[in-house]
Amino acid sequence: MYRRAFLTTLAALPLLAACEEKPMLGQEEPAMDSKALQKAMERLAARAAPGVLGVAAEDLGTRQVWAFNGDRPFVLGSAVRVPILAAVMADHAAGRLDPNEVITVRDVDLSPPPSAVADAWPGRKSYTVAALEALARAGDNTALDLLAKRIGGPGGVNGLLAVRQLEGISVDRYRRQAETEAAGLSSFRADWRGETAWRRALMSVSADERARAIRRRAVDQRDTATPVGLVRLLEAFNTREVFASAEPRLLLGNDPGYLATALPAGARIWQAAGANRNDLGLTPESHAVALIELKDGRRVALAAFLSGSTANAAAREAILSEAGRTVLKSF
Repeated sequence: MYRRAFLTTLAALPLLAACEEKPMLGQEEPAMDSKALQKAMERLAARAAPGVLGVAAEDLGTRQVWAFNGDRPFVLGSAVRVPILAAVMADHAAGRLDPNEVITVRDVDLSPPPSAVADAWPGRKSYTVAALEALARAGDNTALDLLAKRIGGPGGVNGLLAVRQLEGISVDRYRRQAETEAAGLSSFRADWRGETAWRRALMSVSADERARAIRRRAVDQRDTATPVGLVRLLEAFNTREVFASAEPRLLLGNDPGYLATALPAGARIWQAAGANRNDLGLTPESHAVALIELKDGRRVALAAFLSGSTANAAAREAILSEAGRTVLKSF
């Protein structure tokens, strides 16, 4: 059964429940109250129905994790930027990728919106790796595809995750493939670039076929992540197990809203957040993945997903914000 809470020490064997554990690593603060969090999250999940809520949080000082639907795979959507940028940063640290290297954009490299790179093409065809990283942090699909291609494609991203034993995250397709398949379209074409042309392409697919594509995506295990998998990735980043830098902005950016509205006084956040476009009254996924630094210096990794929601954008964002607020009250 997916819907369960657990408290764990990541240094121990996989995800064993441990209620009221004493703090580790010299921390004096109490462990997260798993029973209270479970009850609160069940109420929030009922409010989110028929959407499915998934949340994981890790105290990066004690490595304790609490999760709700934490081992359930959710569609990554634009949250795929987190593992892709992590793999890019790992290649920087290993000396395999120069931030000043110039990458040329071809028509076959273009991807669906949002993409400033695709919008500027063919007027601009060259970008440094560093410039593409900045665009990728903002969710630019073409920038993400170009960076992924440069480090070996989706297989290169999964290779890093496998080597570091970071489970629960799977990057299987380029964005131009995943997004067109999700809409019931064939391979992305250069003349579909830009929001207006892309919307026209989407509307060329019948409602029945779009509905079938939505159902296929809901059960597709490709390009998915578990909330626990993502907070483990953030833990590896925070402890510099893979990366030369632990500067959260370089991995997550600073997206507004979502968990940023749930912060206690004096806290800071670095967040990758967003949602797929709504079609036929359904939003396949909304997400917020964040590193939060509390006023006392403690850091918390948080990942929250909402899949298959029929709620409007404001209501979906409010649910994820409330999930974060509920967790942060434990600190």
